[in-house]
Amino acid sequence: MKSFPRNLTVLRNFANVLMLGFCFLATVVAANAQQNELAITVGGQFPRNNLFDTGASFAVGGNYASRLLHVPLASLYFEVSVVAGPKSVLRLPSRSNYSSLFIAPGLKLKLAPEFPVSPYFAVGGGFARFHSDATATTSGESVNTGVFDYGAGLDMKIFPALSVRGEVRDFFSGSPSFSALGDTGRQHNVVAQTGIVLRF
Repeated sequence: MKSFPRNLTVLRNFANVLMLGFCFLATVVAANAQQNELAITVGGQFPRNNLFDTGASFAVGGNYASRLLHVPLASLYFEVSVVAGPKSVLRLPSRSNYSSLFIAPGLKLKLAPEFPVSPYFAVGGGFARFHSDATATTSGESVNTGVFDYGAGLDMKIFPALSVRGEVRDFFSGSPSFSALGDTGRQHNVVAQTGIVLRF
C-alpha cells in the first residue's frame, strides 16, 4: 500500500514529461508546416543622391517568402520584395513629382524562426522604375534601371500564424535620370516600413 502514492507520483511526472514533449513536438510541426510568408507593409521612402535633392515619399510594400532550408535556430528563404513610392518630390533643376517601383527577388536569412522575436537579413537584386509626372512644360517620362537591395528586420509573433514586422532596406538603383537631368549616377532609396506577416 505504501508504494501506491509513489507510483502515482511517478505516473504524474511521466504524464507531465509526455505533455511537455507533445507541446514541443506540436510547436516544431507547426513551425515546419509554416513554410511561406506573405507580408504587407507601409512606411516611408528616403532617396539619397549627391547631385540633386529628392524629398521623402510614402511607401507601401509586399513581400512573399518561401522557405528553402531549415536548421535549428535558422531558416533560409527565397523572397520577392515589391515596394512602391507614389510621390517623391524632385527639387532640382525644377520642382516636380515622380513615383518609384522596386521589384527585387533575393534571399532572406531568418534567425530563431520558432522564437517570439526573429531577426532577419535580406539581400537581392532586380528592377526599378521611376516615372515623372507631367507638368505644364514637360510630358511624363519613365526610366527603368537595375536595383540591388539589402536590409534587415524583425518579426514579432502575436499569434501562431501572424506576426508584426519592422524592417529597413536600401534599394540601391540607378537614379531617376530624366532627360532634364542627364545621367546622375546611382541613388540610395532607403525604405523603412512596418506591417503584418501571415505565415502558412
